[in-house]
Amino acid sequence: MVYNSAAELCEGFGYPPVHVKLTIEIIDKRFGPVKAEAEIAIKPVKAKGYLEVLVEELESEHIFADENGSIYGSFGIDQSIQIYDEVLTTIPFEEIMGNENWKETVEESITADRLKEQLGKSLNDYQFSDLSGKYKFRKRCTITELQFID
Repeated sequence: MVYNSAAELCEGFGYPPVHVKLTIEIIDKRFGPVKAEAEIAIKPVKAKGYLEVLVEELESEHIFADENGSIYGSFGIDQSIQIYDEVLTTIPFEEIMGNENWKETVEESITADRLKEQLGKSLNDYQFSDLSGKYKFRKRCTITELQFID
């Protein structure tokens, strides 16, 4: 199907969500690899004139580490990583409208390499809380493995 207008695109657009499994390496000696699953959706935003490629939900397994008692030590962590409704990238309507191969355009933005890069940025911006909930901090993260789930 070819979309010829923004209205047609917003009313009739349908692309199934993409599900992925991740292995995340958090740069902290207290942790081994962390497993997570994510659902990536592609949705039109008529007011902005683009498709959003967004993380509808990303949730990791539970992560726990005690505080390291020294003043230079690490904060404790007792939580899972949870990211919801975060936009990874956008695709302008102009690239979709009138394009018979619009699915290829969408699929280029959700390749394993692109998702690793974009989800990696989201994970590095993620704010953990210490055990008291008083302090927020970030941890360097890399995605070492990404698999698509059918």
